[in-house]
Amino acid sequence: MTENASQLAELARQVRGDTLKFLAAAPDKWLTWAPEGTSNHFLWHAGHAVWLQDVLFIEPLTGKSELPAGWAETFGMDCRPVKLTNESSGWPKRTEIERRLRQQLARVVELLAKLPTGKLAVNAASSSSSRSLVSSAIHAWHDEAKHQGEMYLLLKLQRARAEAAR
Repeated sequence: MTENASQLAELARQVRGDTLKFLAAAPDKWLTWAPEGTSNHFLWHAGHAVWLQDVLFIEPLTGKSELPAGWAETFGMDCRPVKLTNESSGWPKRTEIERRLRQQLARVVELLAKLPTGKLAVNAASSSSSRSLVSSAIHAWHDEAKHQGEMYLLLKLQRARAEAAR
């Protein structure tokens, strides 16, 4: 693994590790709750992280998506699950999303380890963007980290609601 690929693998581990920590911190009953006027809940933010890595790094690098069937429609950028926030039956379970997050992290690290020197600076052949693989990967991890902020706020709001109810 090149030095740049090694640094990106460590960044991926740190960012994804934090997403997993936030997901683990939420009790099950909070996973599909979103405050009025917002668009997304915990499960969506966590599943969206999987979508992001696939669309911004894996697919441009490999030329094909590795998302499960229906994942893009459920967790893609244009999806707004607010109407389903109180209906947990249509959402993957926490364990499924955690498994996908972990598997994808292992896949990203594997892909980075196999990259030839200089490949990160090259534009992805399957991408219509002029973005290099390294900038696309960093964009994906930056976006995932921003969604962690949303998860943190959902935790704070739910904790405040729980305290007010006592």
